[in-house]
Amino acid sequence: MTIDNALRAYASGHSSAKETKEHTGLDYAQILDGLGRLNLRVPPPAFDGPDGEALRDSADRFTAFLKQVR
Repeated sequence: MTIDNALRAYASGHSSAKETKEHTGLDYAQILDGLGRLNLRVPPPAFDGPDGEALRDSADRFTAFLKQVR
C-alpha cells in the first residue's frame, strides 16, 4: 500500500490514525500534511464503542457552545 493510498483510506474512515501511522511510518503531523497535499480532511470521530453516547453528547454540547459564541 502506498502512502497516498493509506492516507486516502484514513480520510475515508477505512483506517485509523494508528493504523495509518503503522502502515506509512509517518507521525501524525506528517499525516496531516499528507492529507492537505491530497486535499483530504481528517475523518470525523467514530462514536461507537462503550463511550460512544458520551462522546456524541460532548460533541453536541461543544457545537452548541460554538454557535452561541459566534
